Amino acid sequence: MSLEAAHARALLWWRQADADLRAARVLAEAGEWSHSCFQAQQAAEKALKALLADRDQDLRSHSLAALLRALGGEAPHQWAAQARTLDKLYAPTRYPDALGDAAPMDVFGPEDAAEAMHAATAFLDWAAATLRPLT
Repeated sequence: MSLEAAHARALLWWRQADADLRAARVLAEAGEWSHSCFQAQQAAEKALKALLADRDQDLRSHSLAALLRALGGEAPHQWAAQARTLDKLYAPTRYPDALGDAAPMDVFGPEDAAEAMHAATAFLDWAAATLRPLT
């Protein structure tokens, strides 16, 4: 794939990441904390996939830690805390059987959504700075 085609594909991933983060904010404002947390995780995942796509790499994983390892360099260490925060939200925010006998809507609260959106925003900002120009 040409560099231009890889960059165009990366921008698609980044634009969807940005849309997912906006959705996370809307869901948080509506008090849908578990859904907001999941959308924040998705935003960060897609931001990292944008960085990989820009290198014409593809990794089928939902683990931010795995995506960071694929990016290499200092990324796995620099972003480890944010990745841990968000990786924990992939399944438990959606499936009642992931939390024992509790529904995600009864477990996650505003502080969880705020922390998730903060971490996701950091990933999107990093991806945006790396992918310039975004048009």
